[in-house]
Amino acid sequence: MKSRAAALALICAFAFPSVALAAAPAVSNSGGTTVIQQQDNAAPLVHVTFVVRAGLNRQTMAQNGVAALTAQTILRTAIDGVPLEDAVAAHGGGVHFTVDPSDVRFAVESTPAQASTVFDLFRRAVAAPAFDAKTVTSARGALQTQITMNQQIALQVGMDMLAGNDAASANAALPALGIPGALAQMGPADVRDFYAKFYRRGGSFVSGVGRLDALANGTLEALAQTLPAGDSTAVAVSLPKLEGTTHQYVTHRDIAAPWLIAQYPAPPIDSKDYGPMLVLSSFMQRTLSEIAQVPGVVSSTATSRAVGAMYQFDRTDPNLTLYVNGSIGNPNRAFATALSVASILAATKLNGPIDEFKALAAGDFVSESTSLESRAWLAVLFSQNGQSADYVGRTLNAIANTSNADLQRVARQYLGNPAIALVLPRDNSAQAQNP
Repeated sequence: MKSRAAALALICAFAFPSVALAAAPAVSNSGGTTVIQQQDNAAPLVHVTFVVRAGLNRQTMAQNGVAALTAQTILRTAIDGVPLEDAVAAHGGGVHFTVDPSDVRFAVESTPAQASTVFDLFRRAVAAPAFDAKTVTSARGALQTQITMNQQIALQVGMDMLAGNDAASANAALPALGIPGALAQMGPADVRDFYAKFYRRGGSFVSGVGRLDALANGTLEALAQTLPAGDSTAVAVSLPKLEGTTHQYVTHRDIAAPWLIAQYPAPPIDSKDYGPMLVLSSFMQRTLSEIAQVPGVVSSTATSRAVGAMYQFDRTDPNLTLYVNGSIGNPNRAFATALSVASILAATKLNGPIDEFKALAAGDFVSESTSLESRAWLAVLFSQNGQSADYVGRTLNAIANTSNADLQRVARQYLGNPAIALVLPRDNSAQAQNP
């Protein structure tokens, strides 16, 4: 065990030098926007993440999807006659967005040679989106296509079902991209009003990583000044709590095998339990993989792994999610085993060293922080939570300082009764007999 732990520690130190050994991000403020810079001369690209306080909790319950529709409208806004995402692609770059419970974040990447042009295109679209019917209709169509695709990903469906279990407000638990029925009712006026009210400079972030020296002087600061000054306020919507000791959700999709997704509450990154929960997540990942007799690392993407454990510390309401794809064997046995592992861990005293799992946790964190986008977002996340933007140093220290007692305490505190989602295959034969 010690040799494996030592090998993993070496991986952390040497396999990812651009992350593990990078200098702490530089942080400044530009008119209410926090600007974070991580110069990386070894990176092949320039990446900027732009975070605005215009996420799900800025929608009313009747506006399900307007946050995503506004962001997609920006991507479809024509700059010099070409929609932004097409214009960026024509210059060898890429742009997309993610809607979170409180924020919308745009991710823009470019080659160093085209960086100034690409980021100027993005700045112009954010500053003056096109709210005409043609642009909004195009944006709505793109969202509806993505929603249809997401509905075929069992893990995503299950996690969407569980989103409201611990959400602080009902609107923060709405589907990130909305639902087709609600989107169909929205027009240019809805998007224009949402943009005018919530696309404000206060609380926003511009986080750059990579070959930032390729940008024209003042590019990040100019992007920070794009939006008008002021703050936006979340829309308060109460969320009735479910009664009972167990929370279970069941749905059906056109999938080949059933999936179990179990979710436990987890600590935020500013908690003393942050490091121990990272170690616990790695412990659960390894244990579930061994029980299911599948390799510990099958794929880099969660949706293509047979089993897994994910500590989603970047959520407004963090959670530890366990998932099992029923196609790996007897679904009932696999599901029961996954839940029993968590219960046993919470009730049984841990004996022996945990160095291997600490090394696994460190390796997992570093390996998942190698993309420019993840590095930009982590710097924002730690800054938002009042921590140093040095996310690597703080995280590795939190893991290294985790003791057996810490791991046991966190297991007992958080691995109680989970919220459970079952995503089951549809009975197509029954549907055929009863259309």
